[in-house]
Amino acid sequence: MKRVLGSIAVLGSALAASLLLGPGSLASTSRSADSNTVNVVEAGSTDFSSADVLYWVDLMRKNGINVNFNVIDSASTGLKTVISGQADVFIGSLPTAILAVVNANAPIHIIAANDQASDYIVVGLPGTTLANVAGKTMGIDTPGSAGQISAEIGFQKNGIDPSTIHYVTIGGTSARTAAILAGRIDLAPIHYPNALIAEASGKAVQVLDVGKALGPYIQSGLIANDNFTKSNPALAQKVVNAFINAERWAASNKYAYIAYAAKNGMDNGMTGPEEAQAWDYYKADNFFGVNGGICNKYFYDTVRLNWQLGTLPKPLPVPASRLVDQTFVKAYLKAHHQKPTTC
Repeated sequence: MKRVLGSIAVLGSALAASLLLGPGSLASTSRSADSNTVNVVEAGSTDFSSADVLYWVDLMRKNGINVNFNVIDSASTGLKTVISGQADVFIGSLPTAILAVVNANAPIHIIAANDQASDYIVVGLPGTTLANVAGKTMGIDTPGSAGQISAEIGFQKNGIDPSTIHYVTIGGTSARTAAILAGRIDLAPIHYPNALIAEASGKAVQVLDVGKALGPYIQSGLIANDNFTKSNPALAQKVVNAFINAERWAASNKYAYIAYAAKNGMDNGMTGPEEAQAWDYYKADNFFGVNGGICNKYFYDTVRLNWQLGTLPKPLPVPASRLVDQTFVKAYLKAHHQKPTTC
């Protein structure tokens, strides 16, 4: 249970700390009188893997929603914003959100998922393989973040004890990519597009394809403050509708996705063939949450994988309904004449 306790400690300090993002960076903790405004935070960094998120923001704006969108490199800080109510919705890791509810009764629910498979690739310095990762140093975002947890589960599935690896906090994918290319760390879980670039440079090699090791796994979800969904359910429904529409667009429009990412500076310097290869990878792995991503099967698959690692308590001490609110996804699916249990 060492991993659980470590994550709990980090989460406890995160909840205890006051949020200091600077004046005007996000809205007040009280709901705005403008019922058509949504405050959105994404954890990590914007890159090719998250073009769907920016497209979602654009869709909301085109649908008349006022959107305040912020990207925060620290996953723990991003989680604090939604717990405190400074953000209405936050895109981040499910296990950390679950622990926030389990340990601190955080007023949040998971209401949709955008990434229903992991696209993390653990890259290492040349000569690194699964056979020699023990004792090496891996850069992570923050303790308990999506990259670390999914990579650890992937290691475990390949017979490697994750506790034999040393961890150092570096920041988002861009920071971790820079650190591995500079030789400052031995390993880093980074998104697939960044891994292509790192490998093409000759300064890093692929050590583990996390997505293939895990199978269905909710890497990233839409986590909402309960005050937002309860006080303005109509707006929350519009937010989820646009969210799923963005995922369906991303999964069905290869060249439009590539063009959109390039137009918004999210191609990370990839070549055209590399961008096409990255999108093909997403399509093959059913990466995008085209049906909301939080059906019971995907949710419990994710929880069970975390149980294997010890990053979530077993059994969960709260019912699934305290963690996941499927109301909005089910309403979307019903409107599109699909079964509410569709994955």
